[in-house]
Amino acid sequence: MSFFKKDGYGVPIVLAVGLHLAILLIGVVTINFSDDSLPAPKRPPIVHATVVDISKTIIGKREAEKKKEAQQQAEIAKQKELAAKKKAKELAERKAFEAQKKQLAQAKKAQEQAIRKAEAAAKAKEEAAAAKKKKEQEIARQKQLADQRAKEKAAQKAAEEKKRQEEAKKKAQAAEEAKRQKELERQKQEIARKAEQERLAKEAARQAKAKAEAEKKAAQEAKLVQSISGLINNRIAQAWIRPPNARNNMKTKLQISFLPTGEVQNVQVVESSGDALFDQRAVNAARNMGVIRELSKVDPYVFERNFRNVVIIFNPQDLRN
Repeated sequence: MSFFKKDGYGVPIVLAVGLHLAILLIGVVTINFSDDSLPAPKRPPIVHATVVDISKTIIGKREAEKKKEAQQQAEIAKQKELAAKKKAKELAERKAFEAQKKQLAQAKKAQEQAIRKAEAAAKAKEEAAAAKKKKEQEIARQKQLADQRAKEKAAQKAAEEKKRQEEAKKKAQAAEEAKRQKELERQKQEIARKAEQERLAKEAARQAKAKAEAEKKAAQEAKLVQSISGLINNRIAQAWIRPPNARNNMKTKLQISFLPTGEVQNVQVVESSGDALFDQRAVNAARNMGVIRELSKVDPYVFERNFRNVVIIFNPQDLRN
């Protein structure tokens, strides 16, 4: 509604009406409505004037706000104008700076291009000099390599010649060594043959001597065995006691075990005569023949081979027919 618009008079009117209503209400309240009291004489109303500070009223505040708002808008406009001037100045300065910067950049770019051209020219000159130097070095290197190859080829040829001579020398030495070794081998074989002949001759002589000694020893051993065997037979015959029933052709085979001292260790019947008494008398005769002291002087090897266990056939000759 337009009555309460910001720039209308609705608010002042309302305030004025309200003020008059308030004065009227105060007058009514002050009237005494009690019946006991006498009515007071009517006095003319006294109007008290009140000074109102318009700045503290709504209208005054509104006007102050409008003024303040106008000042703020003026200040804002001024700030905008200053800002616009400052912006225009900054824009002009920026454009001048950009132009100067661009000019400096172009100058720097031209300088850099000039420097690059100079560097490229210097580099090209250096590369040309380096290429020339490299070419000269390559020529020198190729020449050096050619000289070195020539030297190596000459050295190789000399080494091959030396090697050939050494091989020829080695072949000659090898042939000489083979010849010498062959001669040494022949001599060794001759020495070995003679040594073998001597060895065979010595061996034959040793064998002949050993055979002769063995034959001699065997003969002596046989003679000793025969002698001691005869002695044993005689001793048994002397100790023999003939039983009454002994007859001709009765015989007993005995095995007699001797000790190295010549003592009889054991006697056993190997083959019986068929007569127990005859066999027992034969065993008794073997056991009672005494000590054969000649056995204690016999070589242990001969004793072990011939007299450790002696087998005899007991067949007396004085038996009856």
